[in-house]
Amino acid sequence: MTAADFQDRLHSFSDFVVVSVRPDIREIGLMVYIIFKICRQLLVSGFLSRGGIAKGLLYHRDDSGKDAEAGPPMVFGPAFVEAYLFESSHADGPRVILQNKVREHILRKCSELPDTKLTSFLRTHVQRAADGPAFIDIFADFGPNEYYETAPDISSEVETIRAHICDALNRTADKPLYFKKNAQLARQFNAALEKAGREELMINGDQLPTREY
Repeated sequence: MTAADFQDRLHSFSDFVVVSVRPDIREIGLMVYIIFKICRQLLVSGFLSRGGIAKGLLYHRDDSGKDAEAGPPMVFGPAFVEAYLFESSHADGPRVILQNKVREHILRKCSELPDTKLTSFLRTHVQRAADGPAFIDIFADFGPNEYYETAPDISSEVETIRAHICDALNRTADKPLYFKKNAQLARQFNAALEKAGREELMINGDQLPTREY
């Protein structure tokens, strides 16, 4: 496939970024990559993000020139509403979660394409959380794994991310509900570092208590 074969759409309004693709597994792979990159770039800049991914009917027009009808960007439809409601009800912190039917669609399509880089990428970046929903792992490139056979050198980026997460924890220390949400991201960050053998960069001690009172 060439870039012209993809029917992805992307535009932003207010504090939203909307990405849509067809159910083709290659386009889903592109969507996961786009979301991974956007969330990581936002985090490196000090902004924590959250979102939801749904499957269904949608009308989405952006300014990419791919639409037959010219006009301002717009998006509406059941899938947009479902994604918003799913995120607002269940994201419960800075993460992008996927409806289970989206996760099952990805698993089914990946089973038809074993031993491919696309399947390795999706299996690496789409993980299931302990509380149920699948989510996009934005720290999957911290160490070598199925997809990243040789981990890129992102030490300075990891240190920047660590500083921003620590700052978010400190700013919400007097707000337990918000602290809990940021702690979720911090523990995901720590788990990725431990898996990569970079324990020296983990957030611990007073900043991220492991005990509850």
